[in-house]
Amino acid sequence: MSNSTEPPEDKYPLTAVIPYTEFKEKPKSPTEPLPKNSRSKLLWGFTLLFILLGLAWLALWLLYFRFHESTDDAYSNGNKINVNATVAGSVISFYCDNTQLVNEGQLIVSLDPTEAEIELQKELATLATIVLQVRQLYNYVEVSKANVESKKALLSKAKFNYDNRLYLHQTHPLSVSNEDFVHSRDDYSLAAADYKLARRQLETAQAAAGNTPLEQHSLIEQQKAKVKIAFYNLQHCSIYAPATGYVAQRAVEVGQRVTTQMNLLAIIPTDYVWVDANYKETQLTSMRVGQPATVSFDMYGSKVMFEGKVLGIASGTGSIFSLIPPQNATGNWIKIVQRLPVRISLDPEMVKQYPIRMGISAEVDIDITNQNLPRLAHIIQTTPISTTTIFDLDMQKVEEMMQNVIQRNLLIDSNEHEDDEE
Repeated sequence: MSNSTEPPEDKYPLTAVIPYTEFKEKPKSPTEPLPKNSRSKLLWGFTLLFILLGLAWLALWLLYFRFHESTDDAYSNGNKINVNATVAGSVISFYCDNTQLVNEGQLIVSLDPTEAEIELQKELATLATIVLQVRQLYNYVEVSKANVESKKALLSKAKFNYDNRLYLHQTHPLSVSNEDFVHSRDDYSLAAADYKLARRQLETAQAAAGNTPLEQHSLIEQQKAKVKIAFYNLQHCSIYAPATGYVAQRAVEVGQRVTTQMNLLAIIPTDYVWVDANYKETQLTSMRVGQPATVSFDMYGSKVMFEGKVLGIASGTGSIFSLIPPQNATGNWIKIVQRLPVRISLDPEMVKQYPIRMGISAEVDIDITNQNLPRLAHIIQTTPISTTTIFDLDMQKVEEMMQNVIQRNLLIDSNEHEDDEE
């Protein structure tokens, strides 16, 4: 240790020049906290912002959201008509393809009519045969009547002979032989039996002929029905569009053998479409049939809004109609929020201006303000929702064909009778 008494040397002597950089303020670190006053202002700003957002949301809920139920789980729907052949046959031509428009009653598919034409001719020939058979039944009635009259006359003659011989046998036994008397008695019994048999044959003939005019006999009516079926099958070798719409899923091809169970093509009508909106069960508390709704489709965007109303609410969830419905006893039940389809109508004029395709996505908003409407549909539909006239056949043509066959065969029979009389 040094015992020196000299004062320590100053770091900055009075005569020394102090550099400017020593007095320059050092920059603050990025992690250095803000001053207390700045943090308070920032916290108050965020608090005020959250309060304003909450008030805005409360105002929106009070003025709008509590009176509306919305969902984006919705899609368009409509009628899909699967066209089938009424009779089996081979396709010889078709007249439409996918995306093409067809009108109701337009010919779309033709089947080979050869088999149906042959069947119709066969049934007409059978009708002619049955007419002749029925005519014979009616003729047999006349023959049986004549036979009854003949047997009645023979019975009267036999009775007269027997009565005479009986009187002589009782009053003058020697005037008539016993053999002659016995023969007259037997002839009378035989004539009575023949007369009784003739009457039974007449009753049988009348029962077979019936009490109706010849043309209305049951056998002829039965065969006329078969002729009509053959005519019906022939007419349906031509398949017509049951409704106006666009063709989809065409599967028919020329030369193909089709059956009545095969789908040839589908037609999508454009005049009746709707939206199925799948709402949560918790959203249906205030929903009523007839409440107004607005619909927007992803296809057209939010600028095109469709007006509509609630047509009805489904009577069950989709899972309840599944192959294995939820049931806790079987172990396939899970407590989750279910959805029920709500059918929404669309303004027909808007649909004409903006055509709707089946299955496109939609967003639905329903105004639930009016609570005086029914929860379920209570109007019973008594008129057809959709009809078609393609199965209405003009049966006048086949009636004329059958009448010609009947009259022609009756005329032949009457001519034969005229020849016999001559």
